[in-house]
Amino acid sequence: MSSKTWMLWLLIITVAVRLPTMFGVKRTGWDERAYVVFAQTLDKGGVSGIRQWMHDYPTNETLQKSPLLLRVGFIVPAMLTCKILGGFNADNLAWLSFVCGVALVLLGAQFAENLSGRRMSILCGILLITSPLAAGLSRRAMQDAFAALIFLACLYFFDQCWRRRSVLTHVSLGICLCLALLTKESALLLYPMMAIAAAYYYRAMKLRPSRWLVLPLVAAPLIYLLIEIGICGGIGNFIGTYRTYASLQQKLDYTVHYEKGPWFRYLLDFLAIAPVVFIAAIIGFFARSEEPIRHGRNLALIYFASGLLLFGQMPIVNVRLLLFVDMFLRLGAAAAIAYFAAQSGEKWSRRIFYLSIGLLVLTDAWQFYQIFVVGNVYSPTTFLLLRAEGFYDIRPQ
Repeated sequence: MSSKTWMLWLLIITVAVRLPTMFGVKRTGWDERAYVVFAQTLDKGGVSGIRQWMHDYPTNETLQKSPLLLRVGFIVPAMLTCKILGGFNADNLAWLSFVCGVALVLLGAQFAENLSGRRMSILCGILLITSPLAAGLSRRAMQDAFAALIFLACLYFFDQCWRRRSVLTHVSLGICLCLALLTKESALLLYPMMAIAAAYYYRAMKLRPSRWLVLPLVAAPLIYLLIEIGICGGIGNFIGTYRTYASLQQKLDYTVHYEKGPWFRYLLDFLAIAPVVFIAAIIGFFARSEEPIRHGRNLALIYFASGLLLFGQMPIVNVRLLLFVDMFLRLGAAAAIAYFAAQSGEKWSRRIFYLSIGLLVLTDAWQFYQIFVVGNVYSPTTFLLLRAEGFYDIRPQ
């Protein structure tokens, strides 16, 4: 099967599986409504409309509870999506998340192929389709699926810069990094993640980057700063806005009660969302593997572990911020499937292979249903995930 044929089949299957989950969802979350209003503001008032709201940000309690208006990397596509679909509402905006969720599966499968080959790409692609976290967030009118797609694209093109060193690859990395920064401030943490991975590319894989690699890494934040300072109307307003935003993370009730905790809280979240895949990934990360799989598996572990450690230092701890590393967790689970099949002997290898895939897919489907359909989890904080899993019973006695 050619790469294009495999990607086409993956696209068709992903849409067929994910599409039914889009209907019957009540999209009334605070952030969902906020992004619709922001998109409408940009449509009607342009940059001046955003600038006026940013002027009111330090004193407007409603704005302070909402995402930053400066995240134009998402707000512009949100505005265009709502205009194309004929109305500014959360249901229309959710289709942007759906498309990004499908694209995240395709990009993740392609990334897995670059790291570990076609067989691992197929396994990882199948597991990405049924990811409970990705499927759950792809049906909401928020920026999580969009941000995850852009963040993963940054890591994908960074990987490509070490392997191909083409001008197009370096330009693509710069564009994705700039868009990632304009979408979410936490994109800055991609830099130390890439630095850690760079040490592995250089020392273990004996790869050498082009001298031009530094250009997109430097240009992206400079362009981001110019755009944001222009929107804010000066560097003083830009700094003041982020100073206010940072101080609010220690005051807002929802953030203080639900989005605080140590870095290893993310391990609990991933375990709660997809327990069987999580356990399989831990096995896959450390099991003996063939040379082509080993480097890809090691890089997946580096990206996953560094993402957990670095994003765990942020003032907000919510697993939706780490949706982009879910792909590496699933690549680890794919490595575990390959390992078990290889160790089971010729007679049982095929049976173990298909039984393992079936087990992981079915448990993922059940977890999605339990958490995001029955539990109706909107923002997957640890408490809400555990409550949806039945660890807490808050019914009146």
